[in-house]
Amino acid sequence: MPRKTEIIKMSDLPKKKEEKLRVIVMDRKLKRKIRRGEEEDIAAIAQNEGVRELDIGDTPEDPEGIPAAPGAIISGATLASAIASDFGPTCGGGAVYLSDTKYKLYSDADINTVLTSDLTDLEVWISQYFDCDDFAQVVAGVVNSKLKGVPFGILWFKGQRIYHAVNCYYSPEGKMRVVEPQTDHVFTFDKTKYCPMLIVI
Repeated sequence: MPRKTEIIKMSDLPKKKEEKLRVIVMDRKLKRKIRRGEEEDIAAIAQNEGVRELDIGDTPEDPEGIPAAPGAIISGATLASAIASDFGPTCGGGAVYLSDTKYKLYSDADINTVLTSDLTDLEVWISQYFDCDDFAQVVAGVVNSKLKGVPFGILWFKGQRIYHAVNCYYSPEGKMRVVEPQTDHVFTFDKTKYCPMLIVI
């Protein structure tokens, strides 16, 4: 029997902002890389070999409120705090998903080097088929491939009569930065005009 699906337009979601930021962390991961032929039976691997239970709290290397040096390790809790401070509460129905509980910092110059060498910004924009979300997904993949462990992901946000997808990352200054993947321009999010719908890092 087919499952029932409910399609909801973003414009039909509640207009209010959430009372508090919901950060969902992937806290159970496999201990090893998937091998050829195992792609469709992840549950069996988890049962046979177990999964790694990840700690989502702050780490000793990560004192609260002190910007970290490039190359330092920060916790998911520190990243979540920066997201809450710099992006504000999510729109109604929104959420933040953190894939890891620890991240490695890279300098703004390192991120700029990868953005400059990547040619995604020269791609042709095609409505529905290669538009803002596609640009953001490609750039996130490129940066994460070059800078392992970087807290760099995708931000969907909502403004008056518009939705847009961009990239975002945690800077060693302790602030969140936004990247427009169609131009590589880095800027600060205006939480008075926009609210985040979805953040995946």
